[in-house]
Amino acid sequence: MRILILENELHAVERLEKLIKLVAPEKRVIGKCTSISETNQWLNENEYPDLVLSDVHLDDGLSFDIFRKLDKKLQVIFISAYDTYAIDAFKAEGLHYLLKPVDQHELKEAINRYDVNSSKKLPVQEHNMKVISKKYQERFIINAGNQIRLIYDVDIAYIFTENKAVFLVNFNNQKFLVDISLETFEKTLNPALFYRINRQVIVNLHAIHKMIPASKQRIGLTLVPSAAQETVTSFERTPNFKKWLLGDM
Repeated sequence: MRILILENELHAVERLEKLIKLVAPEKRVIGKCTSISETNQWLNENEYPDLVLSDVHLDDGLSFDIFRKLDKKLQVIFISAYDTYAIDAFKAEGLHYLLKPVDQHELKEAINRYDVNSSKKLPVQEHNMKVISKKYQERFIINAGNQIRLIYDVDIAYIFTENKAVFLVNFNNQKFLVDISLETFEKTLNPALFYRINRQVIVNLHAIHKMIPASKQRIGLTLVPSAAQETVTSFERTPNFKKWLLGDM
């Protein structure tokens, strides 16, 4: 395997190279870049690598910009000192998202994931979709005043409980009282799109606008449309929430 490293901190590059030799000595680092412009030039002048280890922050911007403009999908393991960019990494179809300082075992797991996907000759997203091939409910009938509404799952931004009642909010910021329990929604909605972040709230991946660290290693979410409820992952759900962001659930 040929690996390209995108990183603007010398000590971080050296650490990655040492870790690669430890966890995957058969892999070969073929290039190192520190900026978007340098990476674009390298990709124009060389055969594409098999795998990219990319810090999110480079000298002249965020590395996501590199991969959005390529005519060929690259397998990328994103690296950052912050949880903040996990959503962007998922949307960029990242293979994995590692936090600095990079852990040896986590890097090995991430590289192994590349090997598995390559052996199956499936893009990461296609592989993940096969894992969750079960049929989930896509349409829900709800009462809205004097009308009966048909709601599609992709239109649901989030669902929450309040005073033992369950409410659904769509992306048009319309709020509906529903007679379906949160537990039923959790079982019937597609887990690739929806995750129950705590006892009160289920969120759609595409409703997550921003993430910030919260107390006790939890993650606070800013949703669009905005939510009046506390949208913070519970302590016990946070580890799986991070895996869900990357399509591991």
